[in-house]
Amino acid sequence: MNVWKHGKYVDTWSFVHFLSGFLLAGIFYRFSYSFLLSLAFSLLLLIAWEFFEWAIKIIEPSPNVIMDLVVGLLGFFAGSYVFYFMKQPFNPYFYIILIITILLSIWGFTDFLKKGYR
Repeated sequence: MNVWKHGKYVDTWSFVHFLSGFLLAGIFYRFSYSFLLSLAFSLLLLIAWEFFEWAIKIIEPSPNVIMDLVVGLLGFFAGSYVFYFMKQPFNPYFYIILIITILLSIWGFTDFLKKGYR
């Protein structure tokens, strides 16, 4: 089963990108960054991640890279809604999402190393 293989637009990694964007909003909120500064830094980090993937030879179709950024930003906006606009406290749910994101990332990267998806 090729759960972690890169799709043309979206794939299983899209879920990880969404959660990562959500987490970035939470982290910047926790450290009292303004919404706009959080958005700018999150976008820079999401772009940097795509360059990192390219540097380690994880080659994805260009539409998939663009969708990774879009989905990551959607996650950021979802997190921003929860933290910045609903004023939800930084609570244990954040850590649950963090653990899920880390576990999915380890699973996907391990699968990538075994099967060599490019």
